[in-house]
Amino acid sequence: MKKIILFSLIAIAAIISSCKSPMVYSNRTARTTTMPIDTWNSMTTADLQVSPDKVRLTLDAPSEEIVMSDEQLKDNAIGELLDKYNADVLVNPLFKYDYKDGRLVSVTVSGYPAKHTNFRNITFEEQTQYMIEKEKAANAPQIVINGGEIKNEVAAPQPAPAPAPAPAPAQQTNNKNKK
Repeated sequence: MKKIILFSLIAIAAIISSCKSPMVYSNRTARTTTMPIDTWNSMTTADLQVSPDKVRLTLDAPSEEIVMSDEQLKDNAIGELLDKYNADVLVNPLFKYDYKDGRLVSVTVSGYPAKHTNFRNITFEEQTQYMIEKEKAANAPQIVINGGEIKNEVAAPQPAPAPAPAPAPAQQTNNKNKK
């Protein structure tokens, strides 16, 4: 009987000591939305003040118990970098992924932090310029790449067509021989 109680206590102690505390994980994301044209009369614009200094932050992946995709870790690195430098946007972000044994261990993000300033209602001139640029982009030549991806780029100039061959010289007839 003492052995059963002893084994029961050992089993209960093993079960209790093997439990892990729950971990809390947050994911930072940012999304943009499109505005219909009829809302332009109340549309707001802002200037973007970009820092001249490039900044960098390395974020280590959480422990092996937490499964996180490369994209989630990248989003978290951007979020922490923006928090650290009190920025709204990261301009020209570059990423470096470090793997060990096929598992992502860290991501390094670098770029120029930027902050929105000078919020104001959009002017008629800005609205007009936007429409002109939008029309130019829509009418730009498009190149289709093998994967079906469409890129708006100016197409390379086509080579000039080969010149047409010159006409054969007309044969001269001798009218003196016919008389």
